[in-house]
Amino acid sequence: MTRRALIIGLAVLAIQTSPLQAQTILRPTGVDGGPTKVYVAMGMLDVDEIDSAGQSFTANLFVSLRWHDPRLVHEGPGETVLKLNKVWHPEILFVNQQKIWPSLPEVVHVAPDGGVDYDQRVWGPFSQPLDLRGFPFDTQDFEIRIASAGYRPNEVEFVTDPDAVSGMAPEFSLPDWEIQKWWLDFSSYQPFGSRRGAASFAMIMIARRYVSHYLLKIILPLLLIVAMSWIVFWIDPKESGTQIGVATTSMLTLIAYRFMVGGQVPVVPYLTRIDHFILGSTILVFLALLQSVLTSIMANKEKLRAARGFDRFCRVVFPCGFAFVLYASLLR
Repeated sequence: MTRRALIIGLAVLAIQTSPLQAQTILRPTGVDGGPTKVYVAMGMLDVDEIDSAGQSFTANLFVSLRWHDPRLVHEGPGETVLKLNKVWHPEILFVNQQKIWPSLPEVVHVAPDGGVDYDQRVWGPFSQPLDLRGFPFDTQDFEIRIASAGYRPNEVEFVTDPDAVSGMAPEFSLPDWEIQKWWLDFSSYQPFGSRRGAASFAMIMIARRYVSHYLLKIILPLLLIVAMSWIVFWIDPKESGTQIGVATTSMLTLIAYRFMVGGQVPVVPYLTRIDHFILGSTILVFLALLQSVLTSIMANKEKLRAARGFDRFCRVVFPCGFAFVLYASLLR
C-alpha cells in the first residue's frame, strides 16, 4: 500500500467513525408527532477583529441548546453527564465558519425528567460577504448561522429559550466598530444548489464603522496636500522654478501619502467612497502640476498677462472642483 493510499484510507475511516457521522439515534418526536423543539440561547462574548478586505470577522461565541428526550428519563437525584454522540442531538453545524475552536467538552447534561442541555463556546473566524462601496461611512450586517445538518424545519424547530438570556457582552475588544443592534433569526437555511432546506438559527448583528480615524488620518492630510498644490496659483509665473518646484513637491507628497494609507484601505475589485476621494484628489494635484508648467511656458513666451489671468481663473476653478470631489465621494 502506497503512502497516499494509506492517508486516504485513514481519512475515510476518521470520517466514518466521527460522532456526527455515526449517529443513528432517532429524534424524539414533538407534540402530536410534530417537530422536535430545541430551545436556543446565544451570547456574543467578544468580536476580536473585522477584516474588511478578507470578508471575515473573528468572534467568541457561547451557544446553549435545550430539548426534551423522554427516553433519557432517570431516577436522579441529580443530572447525569453523557457524551454527545451517545444521545440524540440536532447535529449543529456553523455554516459560515472558516476555522473555529470549541473550548468545552462535547457532552450533554441530562436532568431526571429527560431535559437535555448542551453548551459550547467557540472562537474563530467566520466568513461574511461585505459591500464596502460606502467605506469608511458604511454599516454592515454580520451573521453567525448554525444549521441542523441532518434535519429539515418540519423535523427540528429552533426557538428562543425563555429561561436563558441571549445577548451581547457590554464591551468588545473591537476598536473601530460600534455594534448598534442584534437579534436571533430562526429562518431555515437553504444550501446553495440543494433542494433540501435545513432547520437553522443565527445571531445577526448590525455594526457601524467609526469614521473619526479615517477623517483625521486619511481625509484631513489629503485635504491639506491638495490645498498645498494650490499655492502655485499665487506664485507669479515669472518665478517658474519656484512654481514648478511647489507643484512637484505636492505630487511627491501625494505619492508618499498613497504608500502610507495603502494598508488602511480595503483591497476590493471596485472603488469605495474613499477610493473615489483619493482618485479625484490625485487628479487635481496632477492638474495643478500641469498648470504650473503651462503658465511657465506662457511666461517664457512673453505671455505673462495671459499666464496671470490663467492663475486667477484656477484660484476659483480648482477649489470648486475639489468641493465637487468632496461632495460626490464622501458627502453624498
